[in-house]
Amino acid sequence: MNLRRCIFWLALGIVALCTIRPALALQPDEIVLITNKNAPDGQKLASLYCQLRNVPADHVVALDIPAATEMAFDTYETAVVAPVRQFLEDHQLQKTTKCLVTFYGVPLRIRAKQNTPAEDIELASLRKVQADATDQVRQTALQLETQAAELDPSFKPGAGDSVQVSLARAQAASEAISRQIEAITDPTERGNQTRKFLASIEALGGLAEIDSRLGESQRGNPNESADQRQHWVDLHANVLQARELAKQFQSRRWDSDARAQLLHISQERFGLTGTLRIADAEIDYLTTDATASALDNELALLWWDYYPHGHWMRNPLQYSFSGQSPTTLMVMRLDAPDPPTVEKLMRTSIEVEKTGLNGIIAIDSRGLPPTDAKGNPDTYGQFDETLRNLAYIVRTRTNLKIRLDEQDVVFPPHSVKNVALYCGWYSVGRYVPGCDFNPGAIGYHIASYELVSLHEPSSYWVHGLLLDGVVGTLGPVAEPYLQAFPRPDDFFPLLLTGKLTLAEVYWKTTPMTSWMISFIGDPLYTPYKMNPPMKVEDLPAPLQRAFDVPQNPPG
Repeated sequence: MNLRRCIFWLALGIVALCTIRPALALQPDEIVLITNKNAPDGQKLASLYCQLRNVPADHVVALDIPAATEMAFDTYETAVVAPVRQFLEDHQLQKTTKCLVTFYGVPLRIRAKQNTPAEDIELASLRKVQADATDQVRQTALQLETQAAELDPSFKPGAGDSVQVSLARAQAASEAISRQIEAITDPTERGNQTRKFLASIEALGGLAEIDSRLGESQRGNPNESADQRQHWVDLHANVLQARELAKQFQSRRWDSDARAQLLHISQERFGLTGTLRIADAEIDYLTTDATASALDNELALLWWDYYPHGHWMRNPLQYSFSGQSPTTLMVMRLDAPDPPTVEKLMRTSIEVEKTGLNGIIAIDSRGLPPTDAKGNPDTYGQFDETLRNLAYIVRTRTNLKIRLDEQDVVFPPHSVKNVALYCGWYSVGRYVPGCDFNPGAIGYHIASYELVSLHEPSSYWVHGLLLDGVVGTLGPVAEPYLQAFPRPDDFFPLLLTGKLTLAEVYWKTTPMTSWMISFIGDPLYTPYKMNPPMKVEDLPAPLQRAFDVPQNPPG
């Protein structure tokens, strides 16, 4: 991962970080519904969902957005992100909302970003700032190493001139200089070396770094005059104010004036490292390559300010994720080819949940070996193995019946009856109704373009599955690549425990955000709540992490 791609993880306190794993047992008052003012059917469906699931009526935000399949990147930023954030803040829901639900009439897809001429000029300017700051970091590292060698002839400068290496060299030199300054007995020499050292430190980290290193001790130093102590108090207040302003400007990433102000504050108060972080983040924001995405998948990062929009980000809600991230939301969709199908989906989910989902599991593998003829791993074969592994888990740890097919072709039309759960692939854009689904069935098909459209007549799999009675399914709005799909041997075993809602099952198993896949279904649907076929302790050990208690809840 390059410096620009991980930039926000390192921001000098500008972004508050917290350890994220989603809490279990999603509740109705932890959901906020998103509708389109220009799609009355969707607004009616949201109102009905509030009644059916006891979602508070004031948890619905109506956006003024196009009633179309896709929307422009800039429209998403200003007409979706900004008002949804504002709604949650105005209603004091920003700390309690865990799941957003988009409704019929909200676009499926965000087009790739297209810069204006002014943004292209801004991008060129930022790249110059980046290059200049990079050179200055190298020069400052050399200055620190020179001072370290003057104070300690045994000090050996480092090698390499990348930003990361230069900062590491600066850190090593700083530690050596600090040790030597402590040993200087002559007050004049000690003062001269300290001032020289602090000038380099300020160049790298700005006044914020000086405040961090010395502020607390100097503000309470009885050997300093009152004026000197006040100077350090004022410096600390100045840095705190700069951090607060930076937060405000960073939260308006789509505003060119806010971007300019954020860069200016970074240059003034956070030194070369702060300048590089913000310049890199803004360059990422203005870079247009591979920035198209599914609206729902992008919306999971509602509270993330600057992050790389090109390609994908790892999903911090996935059970295997470790580390830190800003608050990440689950996002689900209640949508279908027509409004009556959406209403049927919602009502069926609630009714089936009362007694439990019944039926067999239909698994349509292609019979591909996990390795090629030379014994090398085969990507398609390895994914096919996850389907067979799902069959093994179900057979050995539940009493459910399975229909496993390992032929390269998909199930023939209506060849599998009484189906509760389905997973298969491939047959891109050519839906074959191989299963007769029981009410409340859940299933998804792995193929590349199955949610390109939904409301127009089509042969895409998501469209066909929903019309044939499936109440929970997923699909990509453009080429997602195989690794973007939830592994079947993760998704379905978690669902079978009956401990998690559909939203939690999906978001604990989907690998990526800011990418191409959306999930359609009632977020609160728990089809096996009444009669769970699988115990948590029967899950593969790594998958049991999905039930870990969150260390720090989103907030």
